[in-house]
Parts: sequence; structure tokens; C-alpha cells
Amino acid sequence: MSHFLFTAATLRERSSPESAELQLGHGLWGCCTPLIQQNLSQYLTPHSCGLVYVLKVGICVEFRILTAVLPLQQMDEFLHDDLKMEARFGFVRVAVTRRWVSSPQESHVLLQEVLQIPDQAELTRRLSLGMHRLTDGEYQAIVERLGAGVPTG
Repeated sequence: MSHFLFTAATLRERSSPESAELQLGHGLWGCCTPLIQQNLSQYLTPHSCGLVYVLKVGICVEFRILTAVLPLQQMDEFLHDDLKMEARFGFVRVAVTRRWVSSPQESHVLLQEVLQIPDQAELTRRLSLGMHRLTDGEYQAIVERLGAGVPTG
């Protein structure tokens, strides 16, 4: 089973926390690069989940992925205008399941240990790609280390 760690990037139009909340508030996560769209299309399973890493915030959200990758044309036209940078290569529908309060420092240490990436520069490089595929074991270890979090419904 594949799970995913997504990074909300800072865009010209909005900050990374604003981008993440805008997407999650509409129950979707966008594919901002062709590589993310391709990897999601290839590795997504019916029980895949995602974690969201927000720059300057850390790992803060868990969601279930509800759909396969959908083309941007299936998005409401008003959302399409708002999310054209985040979802220019498609999107998946999601349901937020938990939230955590973290910090970038705590999240980096956690990810370095669980993903076995001792080099900070390498972890930063991987996060900058926008998505990192996680094994079920890695995903479970991250979630366990983050703790119970706040359920969202």
C-alpha cells in the first residue's frame, strides 16, 4: 500500500499555509507538477492516505484520498480559477481525518529518522519536490510519533 507526504509550497499568490487550507477547505489536493500527477496515478491505492507538510509549520494534516487523479476540467470553474497553480495537473478529492500542531524542526527530525535520511539537505530537496511516497510502515511510524492529533469529524 502506498501513502504520500505532500508539501504545500509558497506560491506567488499565497503562503504555504494559505494554499494548504484553501485546498483542504474544498476537500481536494492538487497535483502541481506532472511528476506528482504521474506518481499519484501510478501508486494510488483504494486505501491511500496523505500527510501534509506545510513550510514553516511542519506536518499538520492527515487525509484519506477518496478518488483517483481527476483532470482540472472536472473542478468547479470558480475553484479552478483559485487553485490553478496548485492543481494545474489535476487533483484528488480528500477527507481530512486529523490535524496536529508541529514545527518544521520537529517534523524534520521525525522524517529524517523514519525515512532514514540523515542529511538535512537531502530531506529538504525531497520535500521541495512536492510529494514523497511513503510505505505503509513509514506512514504508520510517522502517524504514531505525531500522536493522536485532533480528529476532524
